[in-house]
Amino acid sequence: MDESDNMTTPIEMRLSEVSGMPSPQMDLSYVVAIPNNGAVFSQNNEVRIPLNVPTDCFVDLKRAYLKYKISAVSNPIFLDPLIGGASVIENWRVVGGTGQLLEEVIHYNNFYAVMKANDNDYHRASVGHLGDGCSVRPAQALNYVDNNGADAAMVSKNLVKIAAGESRNITHKPQSAFFNADRYMPLGFSTGSTYLSITLSQDATATISSTAGNGTYTASEWELHLPILRPSNEFAQMFRSAMSSGVPVQIHSVGAQNTQQTITSTGTGDQTLTFSTRKRSVKSLITSLRLNSTITTPTASSISSFVNCNISQYNYSVGGMRVPAQPLAVSTAVNGLNAGEIMSQQQLSLGHFNSNLRGICCMDNVGLTDYTLAQALTTNVAGTYTQNAVVNVSIPLDLKSTSTYFGTDGQNEATGKESSKCQFAIDLESYNASFAGMNLSGQGLPVVLHAQVGANGANSLGAVLCDMYIIHDVVFVLDGTTGTFTANS
Repeated sequence: MDESDNMTTPIEMRLSEVSGMPSPQMDLSYVVAIPNNGAVFSQNNEVRIPLNVPTDCFVDLKRAYLKYKISAVSNPIFLDPLIGGASVIENWRVVGGTGQLLEEVIHYNNFYAVMKANDNDYHRASVGHLGDGCSVRPAQALNYVDNNGADAAMVSKNLVKIAAGESRNITHKPQSAFFNADRYMPLGFSTGSTYLSITLSQDATATISSTAGNGTYTASEWELHLPILRPSNEFAQMFRSAMSSGVPVQIHSVGAQNTQQTITSTGTGDQTLTFSTRKRSVKSLITSLRLNSTITTPTASSISSFVNCNISQYNYSVGGMRVPAQPLAVSTAVNGLNAGEIMSQQQLSLGHFNSNLRGICCMDNVGLTDYTLAQALTTNVAGTYTQNAVVNVSIPLDLKSTSTYFGTDGQNEATGKESSKCQFAIDLESYNASFAGMNLSGQGLPVVLHAQVGANGANSLGAVLCDMYIIHDVVFVLDGTTGTFTANS
């Protein structure tokens, strides 16, 4: 094959040795997959959605998205201010056509919050979270303001209210290794039916209850929209011929393994938290902290209410080595004089370093007034106007993030305590490439977080749940002879 032909092959079609095939012509269509185990789901239920990809077709999972509807049943509920309707997804699994587990993200909603906490504030407050149903002005000002009654304080914190008997539509882009792989998935060439399994969170975790009473939710009208790419018959035959010769199809992506430990209410001073993993290419480690009390408090944000436990320094033991050799200083003062280095590590861990398009949600409350449309009209359109007069109406965008980088309290939405967006991360890649992380597959050595917890940390906040996310390389392999998908990580 001529080198110029290879250059015209889309990178998403360069599937191991199959890349030697000529560039295919693809017809695009969409398949809408729905659950095969019910229609309306509630807390702890499994939503099972088969990925129905036609025979001899590929699917562009990076362009796939979920749609569903969240309804308040008994009392008003509010959505998590950082991730919106994604809060109902507790566990995320992708299961292959012959029953093999391809991906599992435990506490998916918290992982999604960790990722979203590293978005730019202005992006988050505008287009970034519209799909997930997060509140932004002026949309909330027009539709969701309750300036009186028991929910006034909740609404003032820029939360979306879903009244009892009402619903909100969610469009969610999965934060998933399988759905963000760097190649088109040849599911139409695999054996059996791959499916997505979603376990729903408990009511008190998934939603924030009104101060008027604890609420419950249902999730319905689930749709998984799949962009389907159909090659020519000639290309499909060539692809199957290459597979039958024993050539495996290998597709790289990046996944996340969750593991948890607890800092007790008396856990001040030097804390050593041990986590287990056997991944063969660990790219980075990210640890977030949440108060145990907020997880079970209906009126608090259970998912994105991060704390920093007044940690003054930290590092990790990875593969028997301290990384970095000297602990990272978190802060020498209340205003976070040493924020730069740990913020840089946080960005490096996610591949965001030196990116002008990504940032960390670390804004203080900027103090913008909560406006309803009526207030805006009253404030800005006073006076008498003649026909065809120009009237300038200003409805401010509310950027109140109720978050700071070093906030020490978990966020209670009714009282507006600020939550921290500080995460304890470390970058472990030797260079920027696939499988350039640390190999922990055969060492049997745990990952250990060493943290100096201040006197006003866990001791005053109560028990603290530590979620460590082990970011690692993963390769999805389609066996050429059996048509079976496996995941190697």
